Amino acid sequence: MSLAVARHVACSGTIQRVTSDSAGRIRAIHTVDRVFGPYQRKAITLRDGGCLIPGCHVPAAWCEIHHVQEHSRGGPTHIDNGVLLCWHHHRTLDTGGWTIRMRNGIPEVRGPYWWDATMRWRPVTSSPLRLRQRLTTRLAAGDG
Repeated sequence: MSLAVARHVACSGTIQRVTSDSAGRIRAIHTVDRVFGPYQRKAITLRDGGCLIPGCHVPAAWCEIHHVQEHSRGGPTHIDNGVLLCWHHHRTLDTGGWTIRMRNGIPEVRGPYWWDATMRWRPVTSSPLRLRQRLTTRLAAGDG
């Protein structure tokens, strides 16, 4: 197994610790709090709407949740550290030139140089709730 595959399994798989007695009888199964739960997924879906990468139209139901700060490096399994990415972008994030960060609970992306020569951070979403909120804020500010 390549290191890239191992990292992806560690990012999206489930880890369980099984405790057994000397006779081999299972005494307990512990799940590491590393996998986002169904309510966290709903919240992240409402916020992100689908794959976070601009121009990607993969719907939320087909996306995986990515830890922005890697869990293996202390990143929490919390909605403020999870974003939706499609299978392709999740696997090519390290090599594709995209960078993701969270700012006040809002995901922002910085694209590769070929996509944006300014390498500017941009808040992104395809969530109808967030798009409506952004429009309402602009209208209220007179930016129409």
